[in-house]
Amino acid sequence: VPRLDDGRTLFDHVAERSSPILEKFEAQHLSNMVWAYETVGTHNPALFDQVAKEIVARDHLGTFNPQNLSNISLAYSKAGERNSKLFDKLANHIVGLDHLGEFMPQSLSNTVWSFAKIEESNPRLFQKVANHIIGLNDFHSFKPQNLSNTLWAFARADVSNPSLFQKVADHIIDFNDLNTFKRQELSNTVWAFAKLQLSSPSLFQTVADHIISSNDLSPFKPQELSTTVWAFAKADESHPMLFEKVGDHIICSNNLSPFKPQELCNMLWAFAKAGQSYQSLFQKLADHFIGLNHLDTLNPQDLSNTVWAFAKAEKSNPRLFEKVADHIISSNDLSHFKPQALSNTVWAFSKAEVSNPSLFQKLADHIIGLKDLESYKPQEISNTVWAFAKSGESQPKLFHRVADHILSLENLQSFDAKDAAQILWAYSSANSVDLALFKKLHDHLEANVDYASLDEGTKNALLRANRKAEHASSKEQNEEEN
Repeated sequence: VPRLDDGRTLFDHVAERSSPILEKFEAQHLSNMVWAYETVGTHNPALFDQVAKEIVARDHLGTFNPQNLSNISLAYSKAGERNSKLFDKLANHIVGLDHLGEFMPQSLSNTVWSFAKIEESNPRLFQKVANHIIGLNDFHSFKPQNLSNTLWAFARADVSNPSLFQKVADHIIDFNDLNTFKRQELSNTVWAFAKLQLSSPSLFQTVADHIISSNDLSPFKPQELSTTVWAFAKADESHPMLFEKVGDHIICSNNLSPFKPQELCNMLWAFAKAGQSYQSLFQKLADHFIGLNHLDTLNPQDLSNTVWAFAKAEKSNPRLFEKVADHIISSNDLSHFKPQALSNTVWAFSKAEVSNPSLFQKLADHIIGLKDLESYKPQEISNTVWAFAKSGESQPKLFHRVADHILSLENLQSFDAKDAAQILWAYSSANSVDLALFKKLHDHLEANVDYASLDEGTKNALLRANRKAEHASSKEQNEEEN
């Protein structure tokens, strides 16, 4: 933006002159102003705040047309100017309309996209938009970007609407080809279905067939490839040819620097989750991570996803595991590790049979030092104690801490049979039998589980735990008699 003689930009002068007289601005003027500032990348929080206050203060927004409303929400969202009162005012106005027939597809998609992007939750607005789209006779006026952005918004805002998604899926499936869809639009579409756990095998098949028909995947950005395979794995949509095509593309890449660490980690997770144990791909990515000077660019989830993927795919790579362990051990604070990242990490080391006492000690000390374990889900608890027991890492304080937590719970309704059995197996294997804990878990299983329906692994775990508990109980009685 050019600067004037006083060193300020024209936009600075406009903001200064406009702020005191915003009540004189018509709806179109306010919309155009914030849209212009965002479009040229001129950051002016004070002006955006004043415009928001002016819009919120107005009795109604009847003079604002759909494009005005859409552009305002889009400008604030893209500029990162979150203003809950403004977004509530916009949403309440739209929800209160008799219908959304005057909204063009782009205005609809931009509006929900903006709310999702800026993390302003408004289920009523999303429901209103969904009902309108579902009621349309056809989607001929919707461009692929409108469809993709709408689904992305619903997924990002965690608003599930199966009817809307199914209608969009049916529309896309009916296309003769998907050449009018940009690569990001395809990846965002399958991501949205996977994120909300909405099934559409035909849609995934259509998208996969389109991608593998491409002679070359080099036009795909790393994020698009990563997001796509992540979505297929998350949705449990099997398409070996797609994974093979993507795997071959990465293996043949001379340079992985265009890929962000998270994209590579998500790629590994996806291949492992989908059961695509591509040896050359795993080796290439392992060598890439091992060759880095440090792992500071990987967040805790990236680290855990990486070792989890190698363990799940049964791809042994002690050097990679050692590098990850050294990085975690050197961390001064593990508070940024979520329970899932911690449990998946120890599970991976145990599953891959990679011994690292220092890592297990570090993680045990962290868990023991927590104020409480309320943030740990049953599966995270069971995976953690299972990993310590399986690896032969004796940590009595950790096992006592976990037992105390479980015993303090009012009920164990969130614990399924596998969680309970795995915990019992872990305690019996680690010779850390806690009779009160065993009784509570057994009582829970007897009241809620049909033993005949359990798989053999779970039955064997329970059998072993029962034997240990009986032995411990018998020993305790003998000691009392003596």
